[in-house]
Amino acid sequence: RLGEDAASMSLAGLAAGVAQVLAEHPLDTLKVRLQTRARVDLRTALDWRGVLVSTVRGEGMSALYLGIWPRILTYGAVKASLFALYETFRGGDLAPASAGALAGACNALPSCPPEVVKSRCQVSMHGAQGDGWHFVRTSHELVTKHGMRALFRGLPTLALRDTVGYSCLFTAFDAGERGGLPRWLAGGLAGCSFYAATMPIDRVKTVLMTQSFACPAYASGWHAAWDIIVREGVLGLYRGTVPALLRTFVGQAVGLTVYSAMARPATGGRR
Repeated sequence: RLGEDAASMSLAGLAAGVAQVLAEHPLDTLKVRLQTRARVDLRTALDWRGVLVSTVRGEGMSALYLGIWPRILTYGAVKASLFALYETFRGGDLAPASAGALAGACNALPSCPPEVVKSRCQVSMHGAQGDGWHFVRTSHELVTKHGMRALFRGLPTLALRDTVGYSCLFTAFDAGERGGLPRWLAGGLAGCSFYAATMPIDRVKTVLMTQSFACPAYASGWHAAWDIIVREGVLGLYRGTVPALLRTFVGQAVGLTVYSAMARPATGGRR
């Protein structure tokens, strides 16, 4: 029975991850493009609407889907791992906050390589990225030129973000469901709580992952954060907040609704 429950939760996480990617990726691309310092033309954009207009006019609508394949191919498995870890820790009678924090910290390692490749694809010029196999060439180039370690750039910052973020997310989702909110609303608000707590960390993570690896401008997350503050002010750490909140509300509302509906029988109705 325990094995069947774990399999059901993993399948639910897999389906939730794919559903979330399809729902949120265009907004995620706008967020990453606003956050990166790798492209000079994107640094001057005042807000997400400016990035949207310049991206669509200069590169076409399909540019909003750059980097989607690394997420489609891996995010379901990453989510399955996250939710399986969460339910395992919850089964040990941990509160949602503690179980979410531990699940996020443990899941950062497998989620880092696809996050690096996805982010670098998203900030590339659509005209230069070629066909749908661009993510394969990007991965190969990173490993060939910089070694396997390149796929784990920004891992400590990602782990910090996910430890804090998933603690908030699962706490908010549990409270929302217990309070009688519809699953889609509980999921959307839970997703917003993730970025409300971690937006500065997320900005630093994106900068670290999308910088030049041949001549990196930043050696650590602290270095990147300080440079952002000096150049852009403290509010620079919150660049990309609007598309991040829109993205996560839509994505988490879809993903957590799918997961909750599929996993509830396996967990005996406990959330």
